[in-house]
Amino acid sequence: MIELIRQALFISVFALMLGYLALLLYDLLIRPWRLVEEQIMTIERNIETLKMGGWRAKFHSWISMPAWRGDVEKHLRYLLGLRELKRAELELFKKLKD
Repeated sequence: MIELIRQALFISVFALMLGYLALLLYDLLIRPWRLVEEQIMTIERNIETLKMGGWRAKFHSWISMPAWRGDVEKHLRYLLGLRELKRAELELFKKLKD
């Protein structure tokens, strides 16, 4: 009985992993702009966190970029530049799609 439950759990977890891998490959090969859009949304959230300031921004900066030792301004400049690069990449993907 326990062996059947263990096999069912293994098969379900394995099937979920395969499904996730299939979705990831589909996004990567068929619609790469979707992944870039998600990256832009993540960058936007990080920028909002850093712009709020305070201990959360410093902690977030320290966790994200430990080499900069919590330098919020440097991290913010980096994210603003990265956002512009990702927007340019998204624009390129949309031009290629059309």
